Amino acid sequence: MTCHRHPFSWPHPTPALLCLVTMFFGSACLKQPLSGPEELSRAVAQRDATIRELEEENDHQSFQLIEREALIKQLEQQLLSKQRLLDDSIHEVVRVKAKQRSLESRAEAASEMAEAEIALKSFRDKAGKTSRPELIAAEQLLSIATKEFENENLGGALYLVSQAKSQIKIGTLKLSERAQVEELQGETPFAAPLPLMVDSRSNVREGPGRGFKVLATLDEGTHITAYSTKGEWLRVKSDDGWAGWIHRSLVSAI
Repeated sequence: MTCHRHPFSWPHPTPALLCLVTMFFGSACLKQPLSGPEELSRAVAQRDATIRELEEENDHQSFQLIEREALIKQLEQQLLSKQRLLDDSIHEVVRVKAKQRSLESRAEAASEMAEAEIALKSFRDKAGKTSRPELIAAEQLLSIATKEFENENLGGALYLVSQAKSQIKIGTLKLSERAQVEELQGETPFAAPLPLMVDSRSNVREGPGRGFKVLATLDEGTHITAYSTKGEWLRVKSDDGWAGWIHRSLVSAI
């Protein structure tokens, strides 16, 4: 038996196979971009429209910037004008104050000199016939101050008056200390501290005399201790720590 070979031949396509081929090539065609004249024209038109929009926006922003710069310049001019008015007002106030200060300085200098003259007279009376160096210095300073005042050197006059007042103050303190030392001479201490009681509300003073400064005021019934006597005064100390001098007529023994 002899076998015969037939040449190869494609099978006859079925309807299902034709459908699959059609779908494959159809989808492939849809994925390809359009490149026709209409698509290019639309792209160019869209580009031109975008450029025009950007140009219009840039023109609008430029106009706003010009408006802002003009407004800033206007505000700067207004501020400069107000600053000039303020400067002029300040200069005017300073000028007026300078005149007032000149008058006030003269009145102040005259007042200070008058006060110094009064203090000098009081110091001179207290010094008596003693030649105090502070008194001599104060008199010389006030004499020079008077001449400077007459020459309209008000600042110099005020300075000299202040120096004269300082000398008067120093001299007065020295005289007061000396008087206190003299007052305290002749003090007699007790053999033993003496307990006493305040009979009525009384002042404790810095020294044995009514001219001394009041240090404290003690109530009636306050217990005190006396340590010495000078004339009619007692050196005492209270239980709460106050120490000074009290008149013997204001206390009694316990």
